[in-house]
Amino acid sequence: MKNPFYFKALPDDAPFCNRSKELAALLRFAESHNDVVLYSPRRYGKTSLMRRVQKTLRDQGTVTLFVDFYGVASLHEVASRVAAAVFRVTHGEKPLWDKALQTIKTFRPVLRPSQDGGVEVSVEASEGRQGMSLLEAALDELGEFVARVGRPVHTVFDEFQEITILPEVRQIEAAMRSSIQQYQASHCFVGSRRRLLIAMFNENQRPFFQSAHNFALPPLPEGELTDFVRSRFAVAGTSCLESVATDLVRRVHCHPHYTQRLGYLTFEVAEQEVTTTHIDEAFGDLLATERPVFEAMLQPLPPQQRLLLRALAREPTQQVMAKNFVRTHHLGSTNGIGHSVKQLATLDLIADDDGPWQVVDPLFAVWLRQS
Repeated sequence: MKNPFYFKALPDDAPFCNRSKELAALLRFAESHNDVVLYSPRRYGKTSLMRRVQKTLRDQGTVTLFVDFYGVASLHEVASRVAAAVFRVTHGEKPLWDKALQTIKTFRPVLRPSQDGGVEVSVEASEGRQGMSLLEAALDELGEFVARVGRPVHTVFDEFQEITILPEVRQIEAAMRSSIQQYQASHCFVGSRRRLLIAMFNENQRPFFQSAHNFALPPLPEGELTDFVRSRFAVAGTSCLESVATDLVRRVHCHPHYTQRLGYLTFEVAEQEVTTTHIDEAFGDLLATERPVFEAMLQPLPPQQRLLLRALAREPTQQVMAKNFVRTHHLGSTNGIGHSVKQLATLDLIADDDGPWQVVDPLFAVWLRQS
């Protein structure tokens, strides 16, 4: 029997747990040409959620662009990813493709066979423009495409905060804000480095100040996630008591991605009925598979930041500077602690969301306690 759990970005037709309220709200924003800033901790399902929103919008006739800024390293890449998104969504629909070719001039499309038998669409820059001139031209062309397409347009900028690593970030923000103001479309700015993303839209000296609605993606409710887990096991002919499913989702603090991963690994070791023993074994496997990721997260951090992470994994606290906390966890200088808190929060490794400072990723916290 095929494993019923997914741990990649969910296909449009894959079972989806809850999020009906969020889906409806994001659709309303898009349909009314309003912009949204969608944020949550990493691997909360933001990309899957937005792809589902865009699937519904496409079914209604909207042209949906998806621009992924993850790992962007230059102005040229920012511009090329915008242009590539236009060519990808229009390829295969001749009237739209023709409009894309007529309006997007700074880049030309490159078509290659893909491994799945389809067509892979990328872009190459035309001659003559570089740096901010290239990006501004690409954004102007995007606006012209939107104006000429004759249909509603919705754009997702995924991991939008990644542009903050570029030295020209303020110029990029200003150029994008100016461009977006000049055409009628809806946008969703998505990110998991929450402090960076929120600052872009809520600091009054930034170009995007108060230009979009802040939309925090909350954790999934325990009861609904428990029902979802049981239903996925049932589809594959495996029974799972409610108490056992509750144990599974609590192990990962209702984290959407880790629930899918733990469900997948549990299904692999269970047979006809899931037990807590199966969950114990699968949870150990999950920690082992995530170990390289966690080591990579920890490795570049200075020693005091590593100490603070381990301290907060063991003892979340509202008083990071408290003498007892500092002494118990051997954290050293309080001046250094303040800097470490700021840096780790910017990386979204720790947060104090209406509560104590703690490690954001619940499985990373378990691994830190055990390592």
